[in-house]
Amino acid sequence: MSTVDQNQTSQYRQTIIIGSGTAGLSAAYQLQKLGCKSVFILEGSNRIGGRILTEYLDKDLTQPLEMGACWMHGLQENPVYELAQRENFPSHTGTILSFDIGTCVDEHGLQISSDLHHEVDEFFESLLQDTRDLFEYQQQNNTQISSTSIHKVFLEKFENFVNLNGGDQETRCLKLKLLQRRFDQETGECGCQSMEQVSYSEFGSYQRPKGPDMEFPCGYSTLIRFLCSQIPQNWIQFDQFVENILWDQNDRVHITCKNGNVYECDYVICTIPLAVMKWNYKSLFTPPLPTWKTEAIQKMDMGTVDKIYLFYDQLDFFTGDSLAIVYDREHDTLDIKKEWYKKIFLFQKVYDNVLLCWITGDEAIFCEQLDETYIGDTLTNLFRKSLKNPSIPTPTKVVRTQWFSNPCAKGSYSYVPVGASSWQHIQDLAKPLIFNNMSRVFFAGEHTHTRYYSTVTGAFITGQTQALYVAQQLISNNDTEMLAKANTDDFTKIQWKREVEPP
Repeated sequence: MSTVDQNQTSQYRQTIIIGSGTAGLSAAYQLQKLGCKSVFILEGSNRIGGRILTEYLDKDLTQPLEMGACWMHGLQENPVYELAQRENFPSHTGTILSFDIGTCVDEHGLQISSDLHHEVDEFFESLLQDTRDLFEYQQQNNTQISSTSIHKVFLEKFENFVNLNGGDQETRCLKLKLLQRRFDQETGECGCQSMEQVSYSEFGSYQRPKGPDMEFPCGYSTLIRFLCSQIPQNWIQFDQFVENILWDQNDRVHITCKNGNVYECDYVICTIPLAVMKWNYKSLFTPPLPTWKTEAIQKMDMGTVDKIYLFYDQLDFFTGDSLAIVYDREHDTLDIKKEWYKKIFLFQKVYDNVLLCWITGDEAIFCEQLDETYIGDTLTNLFRKSLKNPSIPTPTKVVRTQWFSNPCAKGSYSYVPVGASSWQHIQDLAKPLIFNNMSRVFFAGEHTHTRYYSTVTGAFITGQTQALYVAQQLISNNDTEMLAKANTDDFTKIQWKREVEPP
């Protein structure tokens, strides 16, 4: 049944992209290079960037505060990094972020030796490497172990490790607290509530280009501004939150927005985040999605990772670049209303007067609803207690992100949970909707890349990939301009290697 009011007027474009995040702008950038002119980008909010959002401490845009994505994960053969180098993006004066621990204390002020937390970290890293090796072994030998969680496997192995190398009772307790801190840190890496949700057998499916992680020069919004500058500005339509995609019509795809606007097109590139799809897919698509697509949406998952920035006149009380605090808690059980802050796994100095801390999952969602002054007061009390310094001042300002509360995001990035298959379900997320033997609705975004999911790189590559598929459809339909463009280097030497062949 059509959701389009026959009395409504509609606007037509050959291709419509839903979303102006990295994937959407990357797709538009590629279509522009390929000579496409009839394009709209429907953006549900009033800004471009999606889950990239950079604020700046200075007018020259050299001191970024990343509210969303911040890292390029691996630099070798990373198309995002190569683009930044090729276009000579400016550098910035910020601190290079890492999850390395500097000072480590427990919440009562006990200093924990670097040897102890390095021992736990090294063992944890060895377990992570084992899971990557296991995944590659499964791929090479076409085998599959039973589905269980990272948390269960690691906890069992760590308890065996502690039984052999634990030391006295106090040391054993500290090691278990440090393990829990690493589990919490890993939820920040994965974008989940708990490592009990993350598949052990699929963990190694996530891959990154080789080389170190690096902050994007002058903030990731530099990438967004560049991509936007390469396309006609009248392509982007703001405040167009898509409510329905009618995709089984003989003539065109019909798109209805929350404000009542209706658009028609031949092809759609949908970059709606996985979490938004999970909330809305039943009403978003008419007719309903095929079973394989709904199963992929249901099986895969996406959680919330938020940041809290604390501003001070000066940071005399904070020594070094980072502080890790470990807490008294039983594994993943927390009284969220009273202990939400115990999910924070690291405090980092990002500027001389600014601290950044990370919080994930249900605790992050709860924190999004709290008053910022209350957040600052709670963390000040934590600092005073754990650093044994009652004179630590309250922050002059607190800025926090609210990615779950954002209706265009509903979270941060995707992961492969227990019971899901990266190869099957992520590929199914990426497969187009086909009507009358023609691909009509294409899907892009970090959640549609089988190896680089959760990253800007994955979003960038899939946006360009789907743009190429659309261009191939236009060629097959004898679009004269596209046929001419197909003979140029821009098309035949497409920059980024496709993950799979076109459907």
